[in-house]
Amino acid sequence: MVAVVTSAPMDSSRAASRLPSKASSSSKRISLPLKFACSSRSVSMFPCSTVQPGCTGRKNFPSVLGSPIFSLVRAPFLKFLIWAVFLFPFLCCQGESPEWSRLDKYKGSMSKAEFERLLKNVYVPREKWRMNWIELGQDAVKIRKQGGKDEWYVMPFFNPEGNATTLPPEEYWRSGRKLRSTSTVKPLSGYRIALDPGHLGGRYSRMEGRHFEIGEHRPVKEGDLTLQVAKRLSKNLRALGAEVFLLRTSAKPTTKERPKTLREEGKAWQKRIDGESPPDRNKRDQRKIEKRRAEILFFRKEEISARARLVNEEIKPDLVVCIHLNAAAWPDPDNHELVERNDFHVLTNGAYMGGEVAVDEQRLQMMVKLLSRSHREELSLAESMAACFSRATGLPAFSYKGPNAVKIGETPGVWGRNLLANRLYQCPVVFLEPYVANSKEVFARIAAGDYKGVKKVAGKLRVSLVEEYVDAVVAGLVLHAGNHSP
Repeated sequence: MVAVVTSAPMDSSRAASRLPSKASSSSKRISLPLKFACSSRSVSMFPCSTVQPGCTGRKNFPSVLGSPIFSLVRAPFLKFLIWAVFLFPFLCCQGESPEWSRLDKYKGSMSKAEFERLLKNVYVPREKWRMNWIELGQDAVKIRKQGGKDEWYVMPFFNPEGNATTLPPEEYWRSGRKLRSTSTVKPLSGYRIALDPGHLGGRYSRMEGRHFEIGEHRPVKEGDLTLQVAKRLSKNLRALGAEVFLLRTSAKPTTKERPKTLREEGKAWQKRIDGESPPDRNKRDQRKIEKRRAEILFFRKEEISARARLVNEEIKPDLVVCIHLNAAAWPDPDNHELVERNDFHVLTNGAYMGGEVAVDEQRLQMMVKLLSRSHREELSLAESMAACFSRATGLPAFSYKGPNAVKIGETPGVWGRNLLANRLYQCPVVFLEPYVANSKEVFARIAAGDYKGVKKVAGKLRVSLVEEYVDAVVAGLVLHAGNHSP
């Protein structure tokens, strides 16, 4: 679930962030003066950075504090959210500059026109968000290497007179053009596809805030649903010739870390938040807060970082499909009443806000995404997915209202957002956000479970939600592959 109505993928970074970080469609991010910017590489929370912190920053399967996921509007939680998302980055800076040499292989590989188009239309749409950090010249772009320092990485643009080739450097992933299949029986032959079942299910769902209950019905756990979809989907994709990998195959975390192993780090985080004049708390409340910090470090930072290492160092897929469901804010957080709204959307990487561009590590990661040209593949895949979800579900496309997302392409429902996973996974990535889990219709379909054939659910004859989800993804991948067929 990416965020609810106001999806806010929060993103911070292990690199101590400098300017704020992402918020939600409805809440705004803070922009701080350049002098407050820190460096990168330290473990920062929600919005994240390298293979590390953060959250996929996004969704709002409501609360992240444990109570029903849809209770995002309690004052204590909002207070915590503000600290976690906007201020934590400043409390964990270590002053190290990231490895800008990662960009060396891209020197001279992209024209100024292409770079400028991607930067302004996809990655940093607002000039004020990039003006202290990125300077476009005629022959090269200068990127500030570290907040507060006048040190710049210079990236020369492609020069048709001086460069021998315009071919981009090799990546571990292959584009749709290179994977063109001539088989109509196995149209995905040759593709290495990683499926990322969003979040964690089982006993971790309540901790992660991806869990809600209505009356006597079984709890809705997003992590369990996404895994169910991923397992069914993997079989169908293999039948079409793809080599498929799941980033998790159970509710068990990918990371070896657990909240207990992160207690000291959680204490340190809380200490940084409290500063020199900590509020007067009793020992029980203090332990409770520190325990929660450790839990968030576990499922936001460590789990997603572990999945990123799996993607980038072991699987090395051609693309990643992140499987989620969306959710809407509860009209009344004290009385969970299902909503009418139901829609879908698909996300690519993009829309870095001022506070995120100001984080050294995120700025570097954004440049890697831009220069690797992964957006071209993400757009093709996202538009194919959106078209197929629209056709399969009949749902309207969701539209963002806030500055934390940018409309991508012409197909309704396709947006760019800076999320931890789609930034850390160094290949084309799409986030699927179909269905509003706490809507009347979807809740009834989830309660009906997975079944064969059609059944009358919520007043209509239909296949199970799992089958519909799987069919839409299969169709989207086949359409994407077909767009590159000879």
